Amino acid sequence: MNSLLVLSIFIGLSIGLSNMLVSAKSKVVISNQLEHNKLLKVHCHSKSDDLGEHILKIGEEYEFRFNNNIWSSTLFWCRMEQGPHYRHYRAFVVYKTSWRHPTCKWIAAENGIYLSQDGNSAVYEYQWVTIPPSII
Repeated sequence: MNSLLVLSIFIGLSIGLSNMLVSAKSKVVISNQLEHNKLLKVHCHSKSDDLGEHILKIGEEYEFRFNNNIWSSTLFWCRMEQGPHYRHYRAFVVYKTSWRHPTCKWIAAENGIYLSQDGNSAVYEYQWVTIPPSII
């Protein structure tokens, strides 16, 4: 009888875990809403995945989807740079499992970077950092 109970619990947990992994698809969207035909260079990565560099024209979006890991420690960060001279940039965390929002949309605007989670209104999060001309 004990073996049957343990087996039932194990099967139930396995089904629950597999359903969670299949349906736990999360999404990050980066949107270029800059002005004056500025390009947006985006480079995102996690501890184990480098998603490469992407150049977005005004109005374009870049998105990536992923499953959260079983330890609930999924973390992605990105560096965004304003073109054409790429003197304004910002690097920051774009997704953490602990935020508990499956969709994070980041909007690059002239006055800073905004975040909209799960379709809610965008909130100002970061200002651009300017690289001094002497460093370039």
